[in-house]
Amino acid sequence: MKTTVMIQQCIHALTHKVYFLLLAIILSVPGQAQQVKQIELLNANTLEFDESLGKNVRRLIGNVSFKHDRITMDCDSAYLFTEQNRMDAFGRIFIKQGDTVTVRSRRLEYNGNTSLAQLFDEVVMSDRKMTLTTDKLDYNLKDNIAYYTSGGKLVDQDNTLTSDKGYYYSATKEVYFKQNVVLVNPRYTMNSDTLRYNTASGIAYFLGPSTLRSNENFIYCEKGWYDTRKETSSFYNNAYLSSRQQKISGDTILYNRQTFTGRVKGNVEMVDTIQKVSIKGNYGEYRELSDWSMVTGKALMILSFDQDSLFLHADTLLAHPDTITGKRILRGYHNVRFFKLDIQGVCDSLVYTFSDSTIRFYKEPVLWSDENQLTADSISIVQGNGSIEKVILTENAFITSKEDTAGYNQIRGKNMVGYFGKNQLEKIDVTGNGQTIYFARNKQQQTIGVNRADCSDMLILISENKVDKITFIKQPDATLFPLNELKAEELFLKGFNWQDSRRPRDRESIFINQTGTLK
Repeated sequence: MKTTVMIQQCIHALTHKVYFLLLAIILSVPGQAQQVKQIELLNANTLEFDESLGKNVRRLIGNVSFKHDRITMDCDSAYLFTEQNRMDAFGRIFIKQGDTVTVRSRRLEYNGNTSLAQLFDEVVMSDRKMTLTTDKLDYNLKDNIAYYTSGGKLVDQDNTLTSDKGYYYSATKEVYFKQNVVLVNPRYTMNSDTLRYNTASGIAYFLGPSTLRSNENFIYCEKGWYDTRKETSSFYNNAYLSSRQQKISGDTILYNRQTFTGRVKGNVEMVDTIQKVSIKGNYGEYRELSDWSMVTGKALMILSFDQDSLFLHADTLLAHPDTITGKRILRGYHNVRFFKLDIQGVCDSLVYTFSDSTIRFYKEPVLWSDENQLTADSISIVQGNGSIEKVILTENAFITSKEDTAGYNQIRGKNMVGYFGKNQLEKIDVTGNGQTIYFARNKQQQTIGVNRADCSDMLILISENKVDKITFIKQPDATLFPLNELKAEELFLKGFNWQDSRRPRDRESIFINQTGTLK
């Protein structure tokens, strides 16, 4: 029995200890049962009691100074409501918080219980980095948050920002501007719906539709940031940059205003608004001062004509000004493939000079126009009046079309020029070492033989994508052979190479490489 009593006494004592321990922990938690500090009067030349305003209301005049927590407040005159722990101040009001933040105004309403200061008329808030002016400012000195809703202006060493509403967090040195936000810098002007600005770092964060205008360009985004001191930036969400004759857009635009250079990532598009040329890809770079740009990663050039467009792919597309004419030059490097309804082609590299509207194809180029395959050491397409005017084949020129399952019409020469009309090949000039093989037909379109001809220069007319007439200009040597009189190898000219399997069949197939794999 004694043992039981002793156990019960121990449990009772232990319970009391736990209770007092828990009570001590609760009381030690910050914010629990903390006493609100009263506004402390430090100085006044004259002190009066004004019973008309309430019990224990003091009227203070001349060199009035108060203290509350770590804040001091000076003014010309004030009413101190001691029971309500609040005050109204007038005249030259000066609030100092810590070593950096000061606020001036002409009128103040301060609540010591909530630490909320409401300042009116000629309000000026300053720290070591910026000065904020407004007609009315609410400042929570406990949370270090100030805000205005009737217009304000912030000025720092580089910029002037204005907005309808603003929220300043003095602890983090950040200001949120909302509605009609304007940032003015000597080199540019920003307009935004919502902007967050760090006065310590000088970085502006765009949180809504925003624009940036300068003498050099125009930038739009709906999200991003801009370092106003280093002049580096990143723009997202429907972002684009417009300069003299180019518009650049992408998922992310990284831009350096000091060097006027940038990088674009994801859904890249660079548009030459004058030449009506668009370049797309996954990644791009540009140098604004030299008008140089580069796109790679499923790179695509779209060249607009009156009737349709030319779609061209290369591993890398690069554009820069011509040092002589000043007009732009576009270069495509490696695995070039293009598609247009009336003409298609492949090669290793190309050069498109805007000065003469000519596209030049190099290294084993092949072009197809309807039923005709065109090859040469180099090939040029010349544009004019919104369409293709002619195709120039230089050195080892060769044109082939399929006659049937076994036969091919062939034209060979040193150089050729093919002329287009109504988006179709109409005639061909052959100069130097001209040779032809074509299958002759009668009026019933029956094959009657094979015509082999050698002539230095020739004029060939094309009708309905087939050879209609050949004019031999210099001493031709031509013979019409019956089909069974020529050996198989005699049906092909030197250099014959039918490459129809490489032909792009639509705009999507330009991204298929030599092995037939989609890039």
